[in-house]
Amino acid sequence: MRRYDQAVPDVEWVDGAKALLVVGLHADQRKVQARARARGMQIVYLDPEGFWHDGQFMPYPLEGPQDGDLVCRATAAEALPALVNLLKQHAG
Repeated sequence: MRRYDQAVPDVEWVDGAKALLVVGLHADQRKVQARARARGMQIVYLDPEGFWHDGQFMPYPLEGPQDGDLVCRATAAEALPALVNLLKQHAG
């Protein structure tokens, strides 16, 4: 959503959207999250809260989660395929 000192672009929300899925390596998405919260949307983080460096996991806690936000502590490679499968099952 933003790189360095660039402005956050407007986000086009899908009518009826109920959640914002934040996937990433701590990209600064606070402004987008604030817009989603203002619309009453659930914020869901997908982030392992750390990274691997030289064979060692280096913790890097999320900044900005609020009460009621959901945090899935996994990598996108692990969690997104599982999410797709769940959504397919739900769609029936």
